[in-house]
Amino acid sequence: MVQSVLLVVGQDLEQFDVKKGLKVSGGLNFNNTFYSGSDSLIHREPYVYTLSGNLNLNLFGIIDAPFSFALSNTSKTYTQPFNRFQFAPKYKWVKLYVGTTNMNFSQYTLAGHDARGVGVELTPGHWNISAMYGRLKKAVEYSPQDSNIYDVAYKRMGYGVKVGYNNKGTDVNVIFFSAKDDVNSLEYTVPAESDLHPQKNTAVSAYLRQKFLKHFFVQGEYALSLYNSELRASNGEKIKSSNLLDKVFGRKGNDRFVDALNASIGYESELWGLSFCYERVAPDYQTLGGYYFTNDIETFTLAPYLHLIDGRLNFSGKFGIENNNLNDLSADDTRRVVGSANVSFTTKKLTTSLSYSNFSTYTRYKKTAYPYYVDDLDSLNFYQINQSLNAVVAYNFGKDTTLRHNISLIGSYQLGNSKTGDIRTSVSDIVYGSLSYGQSYMPINLSCSAFFSINYANATLFESLYYGPGLSCSKSFFNNHLTTGLSFAYNENILNDSKTNSLLNTSLNASYLFHGINEKFGRHTISASAALTNRLKTELTKQNYEFLATIKYGVSF
Repeated sequence: MVQSVLLVVGQDLEQFDVKKGLKVSGGLNFNNTFYSGSDSLIHREPYVYTLSGNLNLNLFGIIDAPFSFALSNTSKTYTQPFNRFQFAPKYKWVKLYVGTTNMNFSQYTLAGHDARGVGVELTPGHWNISAMYGRLKKAVEYSPQDSNIYDVAYKRMGYGVKVGYNNKGTDVNVIFFSAKDDVNSLEYTVPAESDLHPQKNTAVSAYLRQKFLKHFFVQGEYALSLYNSELRASNGEKIKSSNLLDKVFGRKGNDRFVDALNASIGYESELWGLSFCYERVAPDYQTLGGYYFTNDIETFTLAPYLHLIDGRLNFSGKFGIENNNLNDLSADDTRRVVGSANVSFTTKKLTTSLSYSNFSTYTRYKKTAYPYYVDDLDSLNFYQINQSLNAVVAYNFGKDTTLRHNISLIGSYQLGNSKTGDIRTSVSDIVYGSLSYGQSYMPINLSCSAFFSINYANATLFESLYYGPGLSCSKSFFNNHLTTGLSFAYNENILNDSKTNSLLNTSLNASYLFHGINEKFGRHTISASAALTNRLKTELTKQNYEFLATIKYGVSF
């Protein structure tokens, strides 16, 4: 099996040096895994070996070519850098992209889509100018033998320009992006079930962020996209209209305009801050410069923060409302209320944090009438609430040179609740808690910790309790060249008042870094681990075990 990776060459040409010549780096690992178990339902290879390695060739300090491979008794893989290549040299304020580029102008225009072609970034002084041209998608013919009906694609070319200026609290830029599918790029007829349509898009946006009165700011971006989802239905004639946008963009028969707006205003200082944000993305908003878009959405967000006691005590929050169905054409209306709050207090020994979030969704399904049928059901309301509360307390004390102690308590609570009309359809409560205590005896590099955790879940159809203690220790020898670890954990699971699982887990691990040969012959390490899981007999299960061991040898150079 041969795979391809992206070769990225993005070094500063000022680092170019012929004397550096060719440098080779990489590593090799040989891993052995042994398995044994008494559960007949678990089918796993008793022995698996994996030989993997990576090699990187560096030429003159600016060009890197990575290779890698993996060989085992179950699979083989090999990667090489020449199918996807990117050469990105930089000199002072000029950076050039050649090959497979990935540029990001804004979330509403060119949003990180891969393109095979060329690009440039110029940053002279306070200016920032970017441009790109390339193939966004390659043509993929339909092949019944390969069953690739959902991989078929037209060849898509695109180009874009971004011009920006940033100076003394002023940040402004304008963007133009355009892409189009080649209707003639496929030789064979595409099956209708592939749902493939040749498309065209032109998107423009303008962005401004301005600071004023030292701590205040205003920010906004407006994007307009001219989108055609089926080029084969176009008659090629421009629409006769007095509208300025129609004239500028040359809108044709089934072209349509969609827009997006993102704006915010606020106050920012070291002590406190408050911002109000508004975003509106029209239904069906899309550009061919991105992979995924969230559209048909309107959000209002308020975000405050407060820093006290020299930054040790911090408060922050985010509260918002989200709506959809902006054009009132969808079968349902959805409103989401989002709220979150965080508080934390930190000293040299104590760390505490508390966070709360509430996500509430209200959906109204409308009554639907068809030409020959009227739905007798009334409109339906659906409510969903998800709340969570998380708390962490950690305390460290002792002396750094002798004995260190640490105590931590972690707790969380989650509530899920949903109603359809006046009927509650589901309820779930999840509680998790963990208490741990650890010691580190510095003179002999010995650390031990004990913990107890519990997880309780109460849902509509089941009630589950999972709890148990644990103990772990680690010790290093020979100036930290040899590290070892040992751990035990016992857990019980009670489901609907019946004990379903009782597990005893034991694990042991050790690794050794060879001393004396690292600089001349690379960095050599050998490690081994073994884990034994005993499932004790319960009311519903039989006693069985699983044993897993690994031995690994690695070298890096």
